[in-house]
Amino acid sequence: MISFPLNNVPTLFIQGFTADDVQTILEFARRASSERSDHDNTILFIDTPPTVRTIEAIHKLTDEGYRVIFRDHHGCDGEPADEGDRQRIKAAAKLEKLLGSDCTISVRSLHPACSTLVDVGEFKHATAIVADPDADGLTAAMKAAGIFYPELDEDAAKLDSEPSVQVTGSPISSLLAKGIATLPSYDPKLPKQREQAQSKLFAQWVRAVQGDAKAMTAFEEIVSAYDSATVSSRQIAVTAKEVAPGVMLANVVDAPPFDVGTLLSELEQKPGCLLTVIRKDKGPIAALHGIQYSISVRKSEQNRINLKHLLAPHLRSDPNAGVISNVSFVLHVSEDVWHEYILPALRAPDVFKKAN
Repeated sequence: MISFPLNNVPTLFIQGFTADDVQTILEFARRASSERSDHDNTILFIDTPPTVRTIEAIHKLTDEGYRVIFRDHHGCDGEPADEGDRQRIKAAAKLEKLLGSDCTISVRSLHPACSTLVDVGEFKHATAIVADPDADGLTAAMKAAGIFYPELDEDAAKLDSEPSVQVTGSPISSLLAKGIATLPSYDPKLPKQREQAQSKLFAQWVRAVQGDAKAMTAFEEIVSAYDSATVSSRQIAVTAKEVAPGVMLANVVDAPPFDVGTLLSELEQKPGCLLTVIRKDKGPIAALHGIQYSISVRKSEQNRINLKHLLAPHLRSDPNAGVISNVSFVLHVSEDVWHEYILPALRAPDVFKKAN
């Protein structure tokens, strides 16, 4: 959970997955309401997928008299591919019934960044803003609160894209992307370390966008760390192996700090590469299962290959079960799931004809 004001609007960056998250959101809204005299009793939720807990929090806020406005781009684009898609459709229907015209759930193909769902300063008088704790949530909340620069929408779309694209935005955007790339990975032994570093980075970048010279200077060290990480990425890529036709795997367990975008770009340049896989000991699944395999479809193949189709029917997106599958072109699994289901599926004949 990250919290700091944007243009004097109290802003909470959080993912609504637990009962504690619900309570945090409620307490944040109440505190913001009591501390501000010029608010309009509106709470904006933006870039927050409609999870069961998010809907619960919104329901309670409306019961307490707040006007909740929900804007997001995580809608199901086309026919549902799996149970996760069907659940998202049901959740969206519940929110639309609860909020009516105050609920807007689009899809990435129409709104690649959530900042395109708000006007500049549209929510500068809001009681509070609740956003996803990533670059898309940050840029959308900034624009909603009235902090904007000409390239923001285009930058936001790139920042919410695959890692190799994230650093290709405007110069100010690339600073945020490089900062995110050098954040410490989640470590269950130090659960607050990454969150604290991310909070500092986000607040520092907002100040830089607003012209703070000290904040800009502070990014010099971040850029230096990023440059070192890209060198490590190229060294790691040399050791990658093709574990199935068109599938390149890099093992980064115990590796020095590296940049994911650079590593993926290097792997995709290998002849015939269709999928990239990173085996690592950091991440939400690694925290629960020890090792995590992060699988990505190269951009040119994303309309053809759906990684969700590699999962056995009983496997749903659940970190406790060793699976995170929110989009069709990225899949995170535990080592057990990788060896028992994913790798055998990838080695099957004509797998990509079946998984489209």
